[in-house]
Amino acid sequence: MSQRLTRKEIKHDDFADAMGRGVEYAESHVKTILYAVGGVLLLLALGVGVYFFLGRQAAAANEALAGALKVYQAPLSPTGAKPDDPKEPSFATEAARQARAKTLFEGIRNDYGSTDAGEVAAVYLGQIAAQEGQFDRAREFWTEFADDHKDHLLAGEVRLNLLSLDRKQGKSEEVVTRLRAMLEESEPPLPKDVVLHELGTTLEDLKRPQEALQTYQRILDDFPQSPYRQDAQQKVTALNPASAGAPGGLPAGLSFPG
Repeated sequence: MSQRLTRKEIKHDDFADAMGRGVEYAESHVKTILYAVGGVLLLLALGVGVYFFLGRQAAAANEALAGALKVYQAPLSPTGAKPDDPKEPSFATEAARQARAKTLFEGIRNDYGSTDAGEVAAVYLGQIAAQEGQFDRAREFWTEFADDHKDHLLAGEVRLNLLSLDRKQGKSEEVVTRLRAMLEESEPPLPKDVVLHELGTTLEDLKRPQEALQTYQRILDDFPQSPYRQDAQQKVTALNPASAGAPGGLPAGLSFPG
């Protein structure tokens, strides 16, 4: 019988030897393999657990935020107030309502700070801080939110709050500079008609009526569908009564639809 092996037989024997070695390794390292497989399964289980935990956290945070907003927006009822009513709370005074809302928002911030609801709660805590005259505290809340959530639905409102806060703190000249810089940007952080409206408001605060008039007129000329158009027209008329009914403006007594 020939002792020479064909190429096919050699490949077959190599494959068989490799399989044999694999089986021997598996038999001698069975515990290691089981530990490795168990580790992968444990990590998978932990990942699934974390996913569902975060989901429950978010749901609980959203529910808590809904309850806090219900209190924040609750009606005032000097007689017959129901502050503990879970469905339709009411409060005898503004101070009582604000105190309860503050407590609820702080709880959400502490318990669910990493969730979207926790971040939104910080926006309302900033609003309450501003109402209490704690402007620096309000700025901290709003600045953090605006920096971390540039595309959030509330980001624009927070930026407007910060501009208003700057005006209250005597920084109107700085606000004018920032707003004019925004108008030069291709993608400003606020819509340009909003920027113009804020600029006009700030210029009025600075007693610069002619510049304010020109700014409001730009809203009428460049943004005919702007929700600020009606207010801009009223401002133009107040700052320059002769403009009422002039081309580019609306006749006195009429307002832009919508």
